[in-house]
Amino acid sequence: MRLNIVLFQPEIPQNTGNIGRTCVALGAKLWLVRPFGFQLDETRLRRAGLDYWEHLEWEAVDDWNHLASRLDLTKAWLFSKFATQAYTSANFEPDSTLIFGSESKGLPESVREMHAAKLLSIPMPGPVRSLNLSVAVGIGAYEAYRQINI
Repeated sequence: MRLNIVLFQPEIPQNTGNIGRTCVALGAKLWLVRPFGFQLDETRLRRAGLDYWEHLEWEAVDDWNHLASRLDLTKAWLFSKFATQAYTSANFEPDSTLIFGSESKGLPESVREMHAAKLLSIPMPGPVRSLNLSVAVGIGAYEAYRQINI
């Protein structure tokens, strides 16, 4: 089983570090789409990932087109607050790719439109606009892991 976790233009190093740690726990590969809101050698990124960062398999790409040339996006699922389909309705399979937008902007409308049938939401019945990015990735990644490993 191999999951790919994609962060589209992440802005907060601590979130990326925490997500990196989650990827190590699941054996997933982390993909980072530029530009970032931080330097990859930033102390806060490493601190959030603790000593797991050296075990993380990751790759940075320049933009969405570069990502699409490196990954098979036919097994991609995109997480967005604009989605109407709950993440629990997705059928995750080995080699699935889970894509998350930046903390402040989410995924661009053009990307959401291109993959409208694959947009997933995480229900938030309370009065919040969004979840922390690392929390959202954890929810999606562990649901994919659960489905694949039943």
